[in-house]
Amino acid sequence: MKNLKHIYEKSAQYTKFASISLVGIYIVLLIVFKDVMWQDFETHFAVGFTLLVLYSSSFLFQHAAEKLPEEKKVDSNYYSASFPIQELNFQRDVSLIPQTYLVSSTGERLYKISPTEEQPFRRKLSSFSVFKMGMFFPVTYQLLTMDEKVVSTFTIYNKLKFMKIKVLDHSRLHITTIVMPLMSLKNRAIIFDANNEKLLQMEAKSVYGDIDVHDLGGQRLATYRFGIFPYATHPAFEVQAMNVHVSLAHNLTHTEKLTFTALFYYWTANQ
Repeated sequence: MKNLKHIYEKSAQYTKFASISLVGIYIVLLIVFKDVMWQDFETHFAVGFTLLVLYSSSFLFQHAAEKLPEEKKVDSNYYSASFPIQELNFQRDVSLIPQTYLVSSTGERLYKISPTEEQPFRRKLSSFSVFKMGMFFPVTYQLLTMDEKVVSTFTIYNKLKFMKIKVLDHSRLHITTIVMPLMSLKNRAIIFDANNEKLLQMEAKSVYGDIDVHDLGGQRLATYRFGIFPYATHPAFEVQAMNVHVSLAHNLTHTEKLTFTALFYYWTANQ
């Protein structure tokens, strides 16, 4: 399987590059504004502290990567478009274009979510957080296996009075629509099927985003708790500042799994 070794190695490279770039920029500023900056000891301290944090972080990420095994070829026969998962563990990649992985309890990368390449201009704009959540124009994301097979696609729309997510399966068949308020202190959503029949309605338990999803009979289908991650002490996750975990009921349908993946991706994208 592919694991988080890839993400930690990239994080180490980015933080090292950022620290070296900061040194270069600061030296240039010292030369250009030497009459002002040489005596500014507070700025020297702030920049030095920032460099220390960045450079230390790079070693932390590199050490975490070295503790993980080498990546192996993904078993596409199991992690296929049938999407046989029992939980959602979201991990953000270090990249300009938003890319998120669904990983196992041991950090193996199982699936990835990123803006579709069929919309190249919007894909590039999604590098900016103001665009990636569909506030100004619809943005389509693909849920893919690690060998690039399509599992699902979902498109986020701003309908002015509310946000909408249209979810399609791997054959581009419309399966559900999620409707959410444009602005709300608590996460809320209503899910409709392809025939516009109401399936589920949910509201967060608190402003922190804790939420339980129940069916019409009261059975719990999904649970999310802000800041709680059951595998946080595993070496694959111990250096991550934020891990997102959604617990799913074991008897979910394929449609429910795809719908909850799109919904919780939207709700947790900026964490």
